[in-house]
Amino acid sequence: REIGTRKSLGASARAIRTQFLVEVIIIGQLGGFVGIALGLGLGNILASYFETPFIIPWGWIGIGMTLCIITSLASGYYPARKASLLDPIVALGRA
Repeated sequence: REIGTRKSLGASARAIRTQFLVEVIIIGQLGGFVGIALGLGLGNILASYFETPFIIPWGWIGIGMTLCIITSLASGYYPARKASLLDPIVALGRA
């Protein structure tokens, strides 16, 4: 319904596609942050258990966040494109 409402109010296909892709990136980044936080916490627990120093791998964290963005965009582009091409009458009628 949201797509149909926005299209009937004059939103372009590009605006709808951009909205979907931004939402996908935000969700992917939130998942990345949660995964990194859990990984750092578990790494710290394991390091203290084995009595070794815990070193935060900043480079790997950056690579992980970059991969989250790339994966999010790759998995979200097709649905975003399909949603942006949807006829507003069809989108409003599905509700």
